[in-house]
Amino acid sequence: MNFKTQYILDNTPFLKKYLRYHSNYYKSIIRNPNLVNEIIDLMKKEYHLTLPDKLDKIRRNISMMNEFMDVLK
Repeated sequence: MNFKTQYILDNTPFLKKYLRYHSNYYKSIIRNPNLVNEIIDLMKKEYHLTLPDKLDKIRRNISMMNEFMDVLK
């Protein structure tokens, strides 16, 4: 594993957590450090950290606040 890959793993807590549950990816990263970006994409999909997921979360929060404001009226 090269230093860049190790740096990415050490500074991305969600990726560390993901790799603890999916330990078979460690072997893949060690064999081919270029797979880190693909594994990060998989992690983002599983933990709902993609842009559409974030936008949906914001939309739901705004909707909740609107409903809350309607109740207070």
